[in-house]
Amino acid sequence: MSSRFSLAFPLGVTVGKWTRTFEERFPRVELVARPSGDPLAALAAGDADMVFARDAEPDDDRHLIPLYAEDIVAVMHHEHLLTLEEEPLRLAHLADEPRVGGEPSEALLRSVAAGDGIALLPASVAKALRRKDVVALPVVDAPQSRIGLTWPREGQHPLVDEFIGIVRGRTAHSSRNPDVAAREAEQGARKRPRSAPKPRRRR
Repeated sequence: MSSRFSLAFPLGVTVGKWTRTFEERFPRVELVARPSGDPLAALAAGDADMVFARDAEPDDDRHLIPLYAEDIVAVMHHEHLLTLEEEPLRLAHLADEPRVGGEPSEALLRSVAAGDGIALLPASVAKALRRKDVVALPVVDAPQSRIGLTWPREGQHPLVDEFIGIVRGRTAHSSRNPDVAAREAEQGARKRPRSAPKPRRRR
């Protein structure tokens, strides 16, 4: 089995609960999990064995498993007139508003805070970049942002299936790796208290 497994993920995606489980099940494997501005580029360049990608599609070069979707928010200066709207914010409200584009970053939020315009971002990205002088309002009719797990069709890393199982909630006992399942079962047996002997009845 390979001694190294590399992951990349975009801003806003939290992978800690899955990487911790992976490290517990495969303590001899070096897990490298790092944020990336372009996870798909990292995958194509061979810098990652598997990546979490935003709004990606499967193609001839890679598999993709959809995981979840998240809402889009409009990020704007905290004193913007749209913050006074009493009804839910819709795309029509934003039609005439100047937009701040580019990759999500602290620089983009500084531009929003300076009043240069508004930005549409996935909710988790806006949360990761939050500032006191900027607010994020849900846009109820905006298309959601979809997060998926993707990996190459050719040269698949031997631990890809194991990581997919972890993300999907597969227990160690149902792991495709028999060594992992056996080790977890043995550890569970050691921790399980022995039942007390039943008292004998007197005749």
